[in-house]
Parts: sequence; structure tokens; C-alpha cells
Amino acid sequence: MEEKGDILREMLAKLPRHIRWCLASGLLSGILIHAYMLTNKLPNWDDINNVGGYAVGSEFGRWFLKYVHPLDGIWSVPWLSGLFAIGMICAAACMVLSALELTSITSAVLVPLMMLSFPGVCSLFTFMFTADCYAVGILLSCSAAWLIRRYRYGFLPGIVLLVLGMGIYQAYLCLALGILVCGLFLDMLPKDADAGAVFKKGIKTFLILAVSVAVYTLVSRAIFPELDGYNGLDNMGKLDPARLPRLILRAYKYVVQYFLLKPYSYVSGFARFLNGLCCLLAAGYVIACFVKNKKWKNPWGAVLYFFLAAAIPLSMGSIIIMAPDASVSLLMLYQYQLLYVFVAAMLERSLKRGEGLFGQTEKRLWGRAAGVLTAGVLLLVGYENFVVINQAYFRMGIAYERSYAWYNRMMARIEETEGYRPGDAFALIGEFGMSGTPDLLGSYSMDGERFDDLSGVAKETGMLTSGVRHNFMKTYIGVEMPEVTEETEAAIRASEEYRAMPSYPADGCVKRIEGVWVLKTCEEIVEAP
Repeated sequence: MEEKGDILREMLAKLPRHIRWCLASGLLSGILIHAYMLTNKLPNWDDINNVGGYAVGSEFGRWFLKYVHPLDGIWSVPWLSGLFAIGMICAAACMVLSALELTSITSAVLVPLMMLSFPGVCSLFTFMFTADCYAVGILLSCSAAWLIRRYRYGFLPGIVLLVLGMGIYQAYLCLALGILVCGLFLDMLPKDADAGAVFKKGIKTFLILAVSVAVYTLVSRAIFPELDGYNGLDNMGKLDPARLPRLILRAYKYVVQYFLLKPYSYVSGFARFLNGLCCLLAAGYVIACFVKNKKWKNPWGAVLYFFLAAAIPLSMGSIIIMAPDASVSLLMLYQYQLLYVFVAAMLERSLKRGEGLFGQTEKRLWGRAAGVLTAGVLLLVGYENFVVINQAYFRMGIAYERSYAWYNRMMARIEETEGYRPGDAFALIGEFGMSGTPDLLGSYSMDGERFDDLSGVAKETGMLTSGVRHNFMKTYIGVEMPEVTEETEAAIRASEEYRAMPSYPADGCVKRIEGVWVLKTCEEIVEAP
């Protein structure tokens, strides 16, 4: 007899099988990949300064952050915020599957794996104080793309979600754009695809995105009329037609460099090889489907087919067009993982019975070979990402331990100085970035330079800057540093007493100047501003 009233069972039964697989495999892979970060506290410079806040807000156009931030508490708790973020990205993967009409178990495993193992998620988690918020932004963008593609009037709530997503992090508009463009291309795959209908959907998509940007800009400027000029935020949404051709070429250049020509520092030789294979697989599927379905018989359809194929990498690099003056970080390039999602989608469509590239019975053997090759390459991509992400987390742990020990020794030196009393004003002065003194903590670098391009991964130098010291001492050493004004610090730097002092760890590296106990951390080549 069937049991009645089992609410959870009934809810799960209503979810399609591939969605259940997506959620389960995504949660499992996400926890396995990021367990090191989830079970340790690995701060970077921003996380140290914002352990109980969300850093930027309305002045940066991110006015929706303050509403999302309290959802799982305001503190930067890795296990809590990390699991929350993984859950949001798993839900986003489900939206991507539905938006692109992918139903195979293979896609349900590969898509969340690609979305959670992409190194951009590692960068996201290094800023743990806001990782949960940005994960909500990813979900909003993917949900908007799903609504726009699946429902006739889905563009109405879709615009709302896009505006809210940009109110968390503007770059996630590019993620929605990439999903929508991939969807349009997949619509062109069938032999009997209606090119006119796809073209109209493309125009509608462009208008929806344009309206979303316009609404977001109006809301942002209504909330905070003068946006901060940091990273070109105040010019976001403004497009100079004269610059457009150059920006389009630059967007392609960024994508090609990342995957093929000039990979980031953390990409190993084997990972670069796998990226090249993914690019070849994507191009091979596109060309093979074109030939198999005889797309050349409809010249207009053929032009649209290749235009949309070329628009996929352009959408991935569209942050260059959206914010041409921005200093691009890996956080802004999360949509790059869509290359792997696209390859997984092309595999599923190619194996579709009847109209797929390997859909005929006599081609099933070729289809199995293509499936094993494609899935194998993507699984290896996930493994390589798993390796580099955990190496980066380990390196962050080493940087934190070294920095903690450094600050602890500094504080001990100050406290041991004759005449010092608890509560006296003190300051650590000296920037290693301007210093001729060797970095005391970086002599054994442990491949730290490998992660220079992995945004947010903290090394010792980033933990020792003057902008971090106050909050590091307060939060992790448990010492309240009395405020020392910029004027007082400038006077100390200019004094002969300070200039004559030796730098740490030499005797005499601590001295009272201008009523402040000063520890000189290093000799600076250039005067600090």
C-alpha cells in the first residue's frame, strides 16, 4: 500500500530524474572539491577586513547585497557560507540544464561539476565574507535565463532577476548572456530548425538584456547618484560605438588567451592541453552538425548558425564590452565555464536519437566513442581544477599561518619593550611592497607565484599590508590597536628617529615616537604616500 502524506517524498518525486541527479552530484562534488576551504578559515586581505560585513554596497552599484547578506548570518563562517553557496550554484546548474533542455544523466553530472570546479569558484570562496551573496547572484542570472527561454512572458520576471543579480555583482549579466546565446545556437541544431524564429528570439533576447541594463542603471543611480569610479563602475552601461569593433576583438582575445595562447599562471601544461581539446571538441561538434544536417542548403540559416557559434565565445568575453575600463579579475570571468557546459550540451544533442549527429543506429558505435572521449575530457578538466583549487587553498593556509606567527612575534616584541603598557598606542610601519628588505616570510615561496592569476588567493605580502594589519591584529591576535592618525604616521615616517631605526628583527626596531610605540617592519625604498 502506497504511503500517503510523505511530503518530502512527494516533492522529490515531482522533480525530474536528471534534476535530482544534478542536485545530488553537484552537492557531492562541491563539498569534495571545496572541503579544505569549508573546514578551515583561510582569509585573504578583504576577508580579514570584512569578517562581519559585505564590504561594498550602493556606491559600487551593488545595492542588493545588503538584503542578501543576512540570509545565513553576517559573519564569514566558511562551513555555513560555503555550503550555502554550493547549494545556490547547484540550483543554478539545474536552471542551466532546464534552460538548455538537457535531460541526460551525463549532462546532469558534468554541468554542475564544471560550474563548481571552475577556478572562479575558488576565487569566490577566498572572499568568503561575500561568497554566499555572489552565489545568489549566479542563481539569479541562471534563473533569469531559464525564465526567458522557457516561458512566453518569462522575460518580465527575468528582467527583475537580472536587475537584482546585477545589484549583487554586475559581471553576472555576462553569465546570463552566455546561457541565452548557447540556447539560441542549440535551437539552430535540428535539420528543420526555423532560422526566422531563432532570429526573432535572438532580437528579443538582446532587447531584454538592454532593458535590464537600462533598468539596473536607473535604479542604481536613483539609490546612489554618483557611483564610485573604481574599476570603471561609473561608466558601466555606457557604450561608445567607435570603440565597439576594438572591444569585440579584445573580448575574443581574452577568451582565446585564457584557453589556448596565454593561460593563467595556475593552469598546468596538462590542463592547457585539456582546454585545447575542449575547444577542438566544441568546434568539431559545430562543424560536424552543420555538415550532417546540410545547413548550407539554407544560406540564411547557415549564416545565422555560424553567427551564433561565433557569438558564444564573444558572450563569454563580453565583460570587456560591458566594462571596457575595468581591471578584469577571475571573479568577473565565471562565464568562461560555459565552454565546458557547451561541450556537454553538444554531446547530448549529438547522441539524440534520430536527428543527432550519432543518432542513427549504424552510428551508435561512433557515438559511444565520442561520448567516452568528451565525458572523459570534461571529467579530467574537473580533476585538474580540483587539484589546483586545493593547492591554492593549501597555499592560503600556509600564508595565514606564517602571517599569524609574524604578527604574534611583532606584538610580543612590542609588549616586551621596556616602558610599554597595555593600551598604549602602537603602530607597525613599513610596506614590504616598497621594501628593499627581503620578504621575511616569502623566502620559501612554495610555488606561491603560481597563483598570481587566481584572484583572491592570499600570499604573505597581501596579508602584511598596512590596510590589513589593524583588523588582523584585532580579529586573530586579539589585540585592539588604538587608532593612529595618518598625520601622526606621516610625522613618524619623516622623523630622524624613525629613519635611524633598524628594521625588524634587529635590536632597537621598537621605539616610542610622537607618543606612539613604533615597530619598523622593513626598510622602504620609496616613501609611502
